[in-house]
Amino acid sequence: MVPLAALIVWGLAVSAAEPASPAIHARAPGTPPQAKPAPLSGALSPIEAAYSERAGSVLLQFGYDQFGEEPPRRDGSGGVQADYTLGPGDELLVTLRGQKSSSKRHVIDAAGLLTAEDVRPVVAQGLTLAELRAQLASAVTASFPDTEVYVSVTEIRRIGVLVTGAVARPGRQEVGAFATLIDALTAAGGITRAGSLRRIRLFHAQAAGAARSGGLPIDLYDLFMTGDGANAGLRLRDGDRVFVPPLGPTVALAGPLKRPGVYELPPGQDRLPVAMAREMAGGLLRPGAHRVLRYAIGPNGEERAEELSDADATQLADGDLLMLAPRREDRRGDLRLDGHVLRPGPRALERTPTIAALVSTADLGPAPYLPFAVLASTRPGSRARVLQPIDLGAVLSGRDRRPLAESDTLYVLGAEDVDFLTSEPVLELLRGAREPAPDACRGLVVLARALTAQPDGPLASGPQARAAAGLTGGRTPCPPLFQAVPDLLVFALEHSALLMGGVPRPGFYPSVGRGSAAELALAAGGPESSAYYDTPSVGGASPRRPAAAGAILEPDAPVYELTGHARRPGVRPLAGGATLRDALTGGDALKRDVYPLLGVIERFDRRTLARRLIPFSPQEVASGQANRALADGDRVRLLSIAEVRSLTNPPDKDGKPEAQPADAQPPLPIDVTALVRERGVQVRGAVRTPGAYPVAEAATVEALLATAGGPAATADPASLEITTAAGQRRRLDLRDGASARTTLHPGDSLRINPSPQALEARAVTISGAVRRPGSYDVARGETLSSLIDRAGGLTEEAYPAGTSFLRDSERKRERAWFDQQARDLERWMVQEVEKGEAARSDVVGLARQLATQLRGAEPLGRIVVEADPQVLRRRPELDVLLEPDDRIIVPKRPLTVTVTGEVLHPTAAQFVSGKTADAYLQEAGGASRNADDARIFLVLPDGRAQPLSLSSWNHTMTAIPPGSSIVVPRDPKPFDLMEFSKNIGTILGQLAISAAAIAVISE
Repeated sequence: MVPLAALIVWGLAVSAAEPASPAIHARAPGTPPQAKPAPLSGALSPIEAAYSERAGSVLLQFGYDQFGEEPPRRDGSGGVQADYTLGPGDELLVTLRGQKSSSKRHVIDAAGLLTAEDVRPVVAQGLTLAELRAQLASAVTASFPDTEVYVSVTEIRRIGVLVTGAVARPGRQEVGAFATLIDALTAAGGITRAGSLRRIRLFHAQAAGAARSGGLPIDLYDLFMTGDGANAGLRLRDGDRVFVPPLGPTVALAGPLKRPGVYELPPGQDRLPVAMAREMAGGLLRPGAHRVLRYAIGPNGEERAEELSDADATQLADGDLLMLAPRREDRRGDLRLDGHVLRPGPRALERTPTIAALVSTADLGPAPYLPFAVLASTRPGSRARVLQPIDLGAVLSGRDRRPLAESDTLYVLGAEDVDFLTSEPVLELLRGAREPAPDACRGLVVLARALTAQPDGPLASGPQARAAAGLTGGRTPCPPLFQAVPDLLVFALEHSALLMGGVPRPGFYPSVGRGSAAELALAAGGPESSAYYDTPSVGGASPRRPAAAGAILEPDAPVYELTGHARRPGVRPLAGGATLRDALTGGDALKRDVYPLLGVIERFDRRTLARRLIPFSPQEVASGQANRALADGDRVRLLSIAEVRSLTNPPDKDGKPEAQPADAQPPLPIDVTALVRERGVQVRGAVRTPGAYPVAEAATVEALLATAGGPAATADPASLEITTAAGQRRRLDLRDGASARTTLHPGDSLRINPSPQALEARAVTISGAVRRPGSYDVARGETLSSLIDRAGGLTEEAYPAGTSFLRDSERKRERAWFDQQARDLERWMVQEVEKGEAARSDVVGLARQLATQLRGAEPLGRIVVEADPQVLRRRPELDVLLEPDDRIIVPKRPLTVTVTGEVLHPTAAQFVSGKTADAYLQEAGGASRNADDARIFLVLPDGRAQPLSLSSWNHTMTAIPPGSSIVVPRDPKPFDLMEFSKNIGTILGQLAISAAAIAVISE
C-alpha cells in the first residue's frame, strides 16, 4: 500500500511542479481552471499517504507545521516584571548612584545568594524582583548613606525540561525560565506526524515525598485553531516532564474547504459530528449546496462510499474520509467581451442582452478592425463551442441586434491581429512548411495542424494559398489573442479575402462575406477613393464589390505604385493621365540619397502578357527635362546610391559582397538587377568614388562626376578621356563648359587623369649617423646624395660603407621568394608521405623545419648602394633614385666583425687589420658539425656577399673590413635526395644573409 501511495504522491508533486499544458481550443468563459495540488515539502507520512491515495489529492495532517525547525534562541531580559521570582542562574545589573557609584553584573549563585561588592550578601532565591530591590537598598544604606540602588534582570536563568515520546529530539531540553510547553516542544524539534497533538501530558516537578500525579492534559488544537489553549500557555518549571503519546483516531476532509487535511479526534471521543469536522477544516470555500460523500472502512477492510443526505447529523469514526463537492459550479447570467477592447472581462447578460448592447465605440481600443469580429457561443445540447463571424461595423451602427446567450464571448480584433494574418510565420506555413518554429504561439500550432489534416483544402492548396506565396510578410510577434484563443487564427484565415494590390498593405483581410472590397481596402490603408470601387453606374452611384471569404481581389480602377527609395511609397490612383513627374511630385517624393541617374518603370503589357522594364532618369524628371506617361499597373521603382553600389561593385578580395546598410530595401527582382548592371558607365581615375554608374539612356559628364562624388583634389580638369562602347576615344577639357555637357551612354567609360605631382605621396626615412635624421618628403627623381645633403650631411663618426638601404618593393620580392620555396618544400613533403618510405622520414622532418623557418623569416629588402657623398660626386651614375617608404640607415664606424651561422659560439670579434677569416672563425669556436665548410661567405658592410675559401691550399688573402659578417651556412647534405636539392644551398644562404642583416641593423 505504501509504495503505491508514494507513487501517487510523486505524480502529484511532478504535476504541481510542471506548467499546465495549454488547451488547444477556446475555453468557455467562466469555467474555472483545473485545481492543481500544492507542491509538497518533504515526504508524506504513512497516514497522509494513505488518505491522499483514497482521496486522489494531497491531504496533510493539521498542526504539525506550527513548530519551527530551528532551536529557540536564548531568552533576553526585556519585559521582566517586578513580581518575577528569582532563582540561581539569574543575572542582575546592580547600579549604585550617590555616595557610592558603580554598575556591575552579578549572578545569583547555587546557594541562592547575591553577592555585591562592599555590601553584605543577600539571599535572593525565592524573592521577587521588587523584594530583592528593597532588601538590597536596606543593605546598601547601612554601608553607604545617601546612595540609591537600581536593580534589573539582564539574563533569565535556564531550566531543564525532559521531553519524551513522539518528538524529533527526545531528551532533556534547556529552555528559559519563561518557557511554555510550545517552547519545550520546539526545542525538541517538534512533534512528529506519528505523535498526538491532542493528548499531551505535562508533569510538574514534585518535592521529595509528594504524591505522584497523573499529569496535566494538554490539547494543542485549541491553541492552533482558536489561539486560546490555556494549558498550553502554562509556564514550565525546572525539572518538569512532557510526554507526547502516539497519534490517536483520525478523520480526513477533502474538497473545496479552506483547510482540507487529516484531523485527530478529541481526547476521549471515538466519534465526531460532520458539522464539527467541517468547522475544524475552516468551513466551505463557497457557500451553497454541496454533495457530501463519506468513505468508511468496513470490518473486513473494504471501503464503502455513502452519500449523506443529512450531513450534520452524521458522526465520523476513525479512518473515515469525507469528500465534499458543490452540487453546481456553472456560472449563470454572464458573458464576456474580449480582445482589442479597453476593458475586457465579464458582463451581465441582464444588462447586455443583445450584441449591440455588449459593445460600443467607447469600449474599443485604438485601431480596431471593424469588418470582422468573432462571437463564440455554446450549443445547449452538446456544449460545444461554435465560432460565428460578426460584422462589427454593423453592430456599432445598430444594424445587428442579435440576442446573446449565457457564456457567449465576443472577440474584437485589432490592426495588429489582422496584420499577423500576412506575417512571415503564417506565410511560411501556407507555402508548405511542415511545422512552426519551436517557440511559435499556439495559434500557429493549430494552423499547422489544420493544414496537415487537410493538405488538399483551400487553406493548404487553394488559389489564395498559391497567390499569397509571392507576398512578403514581416517578422511580427504573435498577438496575445491568438495565443489565448488559438482557434481564432484559422477561423480568421478561413473567412479572409486576399487583397493583392492597390493598397499599402496587401494581404489577408477577414470579413463576414457581406462586406465590400472597398471597406477592406480602407482597413488595409487605402485612400477614401479606393481603387476597389467599380465604375459609376448610370445613376452616378459606385456599386461596391463584395469581399467573400476565399476571394482574391485586385483593384479595378487604374492605379500605379511608387516603391523603393521614396519618401511616401504606396499605391496611387492613376487619375487624369498621371505622369512620372506627377509621381515624383517635382522632387518632393525623392529622398536625399536617391540614385539620380536611373530609375525603373516595371510595366505589364496585358495585350502581349509580357513584362517590360523602362529605365528613366529621376534627376531629369525632377528638373523638368524629361517626362513619361504612366499606365495602369505601373510600378515606379527608385533606387538608393548604396543599393546601386552594392549591385555594381564587384565583391571584395575575400569573395564577399559589400555589407548592406542597416535600412536596406528587400532584394530587387532578378530582371531589375540585370538591367542595373548592364547599363553601367565606368568612371575611373581621379574621382572621389570611382566605379560603375548605371544610367537610363544617357548622362552628361557633369552628372556622372557629381554622382561619383566629384573630381578628386588631384584631378586635372584639362585631361578628361571618354571611351565609347565602340572603342572610340575622345579627350575633353572640363574648363570648357561644352565638355561638361557631353553625354555618355551605357557601356561607355569616363576617366579623369590626375595632375602630375611634384612630390611623392609618401616620405623616406634616414637615420643613424646624419646630422638631422627623420622623415623627408622627396620630389620625383630625387637621389640619395640629395637626401643626405638635406639631412645635414654625415657626422664625423659615420661609416658610409656600411649604409643599409631598405626598399619595400625588394622586401616584398624576397618575401615572395621565401614563400615559394616553402610551398615547394611542403609539396615535396606531401609526396614523400604518400610514398610511405620510412627511410626518408628524417629528411621529411628536416624539410618541415626548413619550411617553418622560411615562413617565419623576415626579409628586409636591402639593396647594395654607394652612400659616400664624395664618391657620389665623382660618379653620379651610382647615385640611386629614391622611392616612397625607403629607409636609409647610416651606421657609426664599427670596430667588430660578426661571425654567425653554424658556429659553436656566434660572436662579434674585435676588428684587427690584416686578420684572416680563419682567425675570426676560431674566435667563434670554429664551425659546428652541421656547417657547410665549402660555402662559407662574407657579407660586406654595404650588403654585398662574396665566398670565402678557408682551404690550406688557398693562399689568396681576402680583406675583411670592419662591420663585415662571416656567415657559415648549414650543410645541405641531408636534403641531397630531394628533387630540388640544387636549390637548398641557395635557400640556406639566403636565410643566413637575412639573419646577418637583421643582426647588423638591430645593432
